[in-house]
Amino acid sequence: MKIILQISFLILVVTGILLASDNAYPLEKNSRQMGIFQPRIYGVSNNIEISTHPILFFIKPNIRVKKYHDEFMGFGLASRYGFDYPTLLLKLIQREGKYGILSKDPDIKEISNLFVFHGELLATKIFENSHITGKLGMSTCLGCELDSRHLFDYDLAYPRMALYHYGIGSNIGLDYDYVHSEKISLKADIDLLFIPQERTFIEHKFLFHYSLSSKYTLSGGYKFSYGYYPFSKEKGLWNLFPLIDLSWKWEK
Repeated sequence: MKIILQISFLILVVTGILLASDNAYPLEKNSRQMGIFQPRIYGVSNNIEISTHPILFFIKPNIRVKKYHDEFMGFGLASRYGFDYPTLLLKLIQREGKYGILSKDPDIKEISNLFVFHGELLATKIFENSHITGKLGMSTCLGCELDSRHLFDYDLAYPRMALYHYGIGSNIGLDYDYVHSEKISLKADIDLLFIPQERTFIEHKFLFHYSLSSKYTLSGGYKFSYGYYPFSKEKGLWNLFPLIDLSWKWEK
């Protein structure tokens, strides 16, 4: 049961990240897109989109805003800003007994309000059947001092939760999208995550997309991670996670 709870928590922490689609160009105005493990994306105008995960919103309020600026030397440029409030989720899973994931100990400081802000720059170059995107970002959690004993030291979750302890982090990445045919497309990416006093975390994703119809798309692939975690400071560990999702799009 504890393993099931840990896996569920992992999904809650990183949902919308595993299958995120990164490029500088927003959805067209009045377009909508959503997946089981992806956020709901709204095309507000031809240069602005807003996204949030509706299921998570009630226990982990979150929002992302992407603004497309212009083209420069053949690259589309955009900036993306986000906000998360994970306190409700962390307190929900903090309890005594076998169903607790985070410890509830009088010797550990109470979980405070954690306000997380993200900012990223995106640059996308479009080719005939593909496009490539570079991204550079920074995240801050001002005044955050979550006790390190509350950090979930597991692949994917730890480098993101460590932000609640150290208060700052950054990322750099590269995405490649290839359209093979009307129904088949591929995606690969690599991301480096930087946290103070921690070695660099490496993540890579590969996805195969198959269009079931003009509205529905089935995706499958894997997520690779590598890093040095609290239980393995002297030896880097890697892991591989299967990915599958169903997404759909529509017009307002």
